[in-house]
Amino acid sequence: MRLPLLALILAFAPLSGASAGSPGSTGAEFLKFGQGARAIGMGESHAAVADDAYAAYWNPAGLASLVYPTVSTTYNRALQGVDQQYLSFAYPLRSGSTLDLNVTRLGMSNLQGYDAQGTKTREVGASDYAVGIAVGQTLVRDDRGRARVNAGLNGKMIREQLDRVTASTFAGDVGVLAYVYRSRASATAGPDPGLRLGLVARNLGPGLKFDREAAPLPTTYTAGLAWRAYPRGDALTLSADVAVPRDDSARPSFGLEYTAFRVVALRMGYLLGQDTGVGFRAGVGFRLKVVEIDYAFAGFGDIGQMHRVGLSVRLGGPVDPTPPEERLVKEAMDKGQRLLKEGRAYEAALQFDEELRLDPGNRQALEFMRQAHDALKK
Repeated sequence: MRLPLLALILAFAPLSGASAGSPGSTGAEFLKFGQGARAIGMGESHAAVADDAYAAYWNPAGLASLVYPTVSTTYNRALQGVDQQYLSFAYPLRSGSTLDLNVTRLGMSNLQGYDAQGTKTREVGASDYAVGIAVGQTLVRDDRGRARVNAGLNGKMIREQLDRVTASTFAGDVGVLAYVYRSRASATAGPDPGLRLGLVARNLGPGLKFDREAAPLPTTYTAGLAWRAYPRGDALTLSADVAVPRDDSARPSFGLEYTAFRVVALRMGYLLGQDTGVGFRAGVGFRLKVVEIDYAFAGFGDIGQMHRVGLSVRLGGPVDPTPPEERLVKEAMDKGQRLLKEGRAYEAALQFDEELRLDPGNRQALEFMRQAHDALKK
């Protein structure tokens, strides 16, 4: 684990020293809008949290943890008549490998046009699009079959239109998600307890060019940590990110999510460095059997408020009904029982010991271990 993790950190280290331009000096500004009400409600601190279909935006490496085909969409009625939509369809190919199609659109109400003398002309429209294909893959697993290092890539085509003038380009997002610490005890309450590290580079690619004017993409480098625990069986996630945009200074952010009874999720967060209003964010989510509904609020002082509503739907059963960890436990148990029936008590005891290492406190394994020890005494 140390070598891959060190290599990832060193790979991203030069990026943190990239020079920043003046604020707002990039093109395709719509790519800066965070996606998904869950992430927004957590203060946009999501580089190491990403574990749903919105991972295609926040950290494509997180797609590797999906086990259900899922479609997620968000609608954002933003400021000054600006509308934003996002759609992501994630399809797990197998355990630890997921393919995703995502679409981003931003449109606004027509603007009044003026000529060089200030006389009114026709109204002018504007819209922005990005269509991406992402993949998340588990690269390294631990001895229990759980993901240790995931990597992801999102390639996208970007198009901006202002009246009758358009500009297009291609870009890519690259992410890594590493499990720094994971409990060896069984996590019956939910997945992935422990500490995770996320590293993401978004919007890498050539800039947009309108006629003679060219502008670079809003490239952003982000590093984040997330801690997940299950106090009293409920899920608690804490997160912290530092994002370094190409055209601005570093922006730390912090988030919290508490899910009670696996049904209601309460979220809050704070984004530092916001130019207008305060950086406080809040949200709530309702998780049903196959549907999840999310809402997030963000205030921008006198300018107004942003409200995001998101919907996620599972489109079938899990791609692999038995997680790798459970599969290893079952294989160890079956092999131990077979050895015990064959009278090979010593080998059976070693096998049950391996099973208990994978799943401490398993009563069935403890009973078979006792039977194997009794057989050895005879």
